[in-house]
Amino acid sequence: MSYDTDHVRNAGRNPERITGIQAFTDLVDNVALAGLYTSIRIRGTATGPELVDEAAVSKKTVYDYLRRLERVGLITEAGAENGATMYAAEDFEMTLTVRDVAVSITPVLVEVLSQRDEYSVIDRVLEEHGLLTFALAHDLVIAHNEGDITIRQIGDLTGLSSGMTYDLVDAIYAVRGFGEEPSSPETYTPDNVDSEQPDTDSTEE
Repeated sequence: MSYDTDHVRNAGRNPERITGIQAFTDLVDNVALAGLYTSIRIRGTATGPELVDEAAVSKKTVYDYLRRLERVGLITEAGAENGATMYAAEDFEMTLTVRDVAVSITPVLVEVLSQRDEYSVIDRVLEEHGLLTFALAHDLVIAHNEGDITIRQIGDLTGLSSGMTYDLVDAIYAVRGFGEEPSSPETYTPDNVDSEQPDTDSTEE
């Protein structure tokens, strides 16, 4: 696996580089850290006390994580509120390339990864197939939500089993807030109707 560091960049107001591949490794591997970053990003800005109130880790850990995220450039100070520092999350994109297949690690993907304790299939895919396959599957689920690909094709392209593919699509739909049920027959595009059975066909392997 190669890390295309030319594409590791901030996409926010201040185009400073995020320092080090380790920053992304930490976000992928550490659910609490990913959740903290995601919480700041969703809020727009957040203070330490606000984050402590909702975090599943200790106060000390929250502030340790804030210092870590700030040190590598994933969050920045954005003023103060009631004497507490406000933090804002920096957007980013990192491209991973393996055998000419490129996928992107983005804040949206980190948000999905932060839910791996709630959706066990996320953890299973990461453990059994790796980050690249998960990131590819995430991109394909977005295409599925837009009606461009079928669930069967997601499984074929990622190498995931049928059951794992359905479970992962369900999980990503829930985390991303996609409205349509992923198992609905309407998710099949017209080009595939003649060659594939609807998702509800119980004989499909």
